[in-house]
Amino acid sequence: MRALLANMGFVLQISGIFIVLPIVLSFINDEIVATVGLFITATIFLILGFMFNSFCERRTLSYKSSCALIVLIFILLSLIGSIPYMYINFSNGDIIQNISDSIFESASGFTTTGFSVIPNLSSLPESILFYRGLTQFIGGIGIVLVLLAFFYPEAKLQDFAKGMGFSKDQKIKKTFLLIIITYCVYTAIMVILSILLGYPDIVKALSFVFSAISTGGFAPINDITSVATTFPMNVILILCMVLGASNFFIIAGLFKRKFKEFFTSETPVFLIMAIIAISITVIFFGLTTGDAVFHIVSAMTTTGFSYLSIPQFSDGFKIFFVFLMFIGGASFSTAGGIKIYRFVLMLKSVKKAVYESITGREYPIKLFGREYTNIIINQAAVVVLMIIAIVFFSALIVSSYGFQPVDALFETTSAVATTGLSSGIITPSLALELKWLFVVLMILGRVEIFPFLIMISRTKELAIQNKATVRTKIENAIETNRITQQFKCPKCGSIATYYGLPGENLTITCSSCGTKGKVTIQEITQKK
Repeated sequence: MRALLANMGFVLQISGIFIVLPIVLSFINDEIVATVGLFITATIFLILGFMFNSFCERRTLSYKSSCALIVLIFILLSLIGSIPYMYINFSNGDIIQNISDSIFESASGFTTTGFSVIPNLSSLPESILFYRGLTQFIGGIGIVLVLLAFFYPEAKLQDFAKGMGFSKDQKIKKTFLLIIITYCVYTAIMVILSILLGYPDIVKALSFVFSAISTGGFAPINDITSVATTFPMNVILILCMVLGASNFFIIAGLFKRKFKEFFTSETPVFLIMAIIAISITVIFFGLTTGDAVFHIVSAMTTTGFSYLSIPQFSDGFKIFFVFLMFIGGASFSTAGGIKIYRFVLMLKSVKKAVYESITGREYPIKLFGREYTNIIINQAAVVVLMIIAIVFFSALIVSSYGFQPVDALFETTSAVATTGLSSGIITPSLALELKWLFVVLMILGRVEIFPFLIMISRTKELAIQNKATVRTKIENAIETNRITQQFKCPKCGSIATYYGLPGENLTITCSSCGTKGKVTIQEITQKK
């Protein structure tokens, strides 16, 4: 617990530093109420972070503790990050509604979901709108990568790399740091391009880019139709969404000219699926090419931007979107869903099961240039089945409140996949208990359920001793079991002393005449 709190303190401090940006904006705009709310939030983040770091032990966490850290940090971020929303009281309701709506909005931001219960975005201070977009960037890219880069043991990161299909020779922690820098540069480039190509508002441009590159879906305006359908933002948003849903390792590898890895990764599969989905949408559901491209990319990357009325979609179209959101983007990206590699892995597992049932021989699965073990396949299957179970069980609860089953399924899938597309169920007037249900679904979807299962599991990790200690014990044991043996040269009669383990074969050379021979320690001992 001490180590867990210490590492959590570091994350809280980083979050508090990030919030300085909207505080500065609130000072510039003279938004007093927003300034106070943001200042309180940043102060709590920094004080708690300082306390956890000062009074607790700082050391590397075990895998189970790291999973607990990821789950708990998203809960803490959602709770503390709700303070600015509580302070401005955007819901204009009683204290319970204010707290519930604020935590809902905060969780939606930090989990990069994008659901919103704010009645009118134009009534919010500009600094709060900027803060909304920033929470997605923190939760989607910053915090997740910082956690993995600094708190997971290198050996466990290598396990992740193998499970996700990456080579073991990658310097993973350095790659993560490169990714953080890369995405910050990408964000700056996209914002600069937006301004240079004609978008007039730098703060809103930054909010849009934060939201798109983190696959969050929060928009700083009520209606994004004019932004999403006109140049340059229509192109900028699509580029940012695809970039955010792409594999971090593959993007970092492009800078090292690893183009072969790019073409053997999930990215080509994602692009092929997007082309097929766009074609189906245009041919069978009647959308224009522009509308289809934007909304299919938004659903597949689990960003959640939309300017069309999804409640007016047919049930068949909604089910199609459920399928796209459920799959999601690439592994090791800010996108939600089960990820493309798990989807393809499950398809290949069908062939594996049939082959092994017929032949009785093991059928190895190779995917994206890597071979997957049965352990990895089982873990992937558990994640997929758990997500399906949670989605359908939650949809049953939502539909019991009078909503259509397809709409309920759409909404719960969107929450667990951290997409944010809504069939009309998520509104400010939604029942409080359902809002809390969706908060839980968003957090579970962000941590991908498996870390939560590991956190609550009573199974204890095997103690791993220090390598030097283990090596010393082995050497001592070997030394203890060694046997001293004398050998008489058959040619000159000289006697030499040798030692080794029982049963060990030795090649010996007479020091007097140079005669070579072989002897087994155990055999000589038995003759004696």
